[in-house]
Amino acid sequence: MKGIQYIINDNGEKTAVVIDLKQWGNLWERFSNFLSDNSFPNEEWLQQLDVAEKLAQALEWNANNPPQVSDLDILENQLNSYD
Repeated sequence: MKGIQYIINDNGEKTAVVIDLKQWGNLWERFSNFLSDNSFPNEEWLQQLDVAEKLAQALEWNANNPPQVSDLDILENQLNSYD
């Protein structure tokens, strides 16, 4: 899925995710606000059409794309080059 990258450990397990905030920032902000409220209302927000579609896309992408190993040193150098 475009704009989503997983960090995989030596066992091939996903341990973290990096998201493109330009592409997913609105959804991330809504999710982050939901978590920071410390109130967990019902899960109706998951049924909203835009959220449900994006979750379905993410699940489909995840099912069709094997885990990838990222070299953290290369990623760190790339991030440092943006400073």
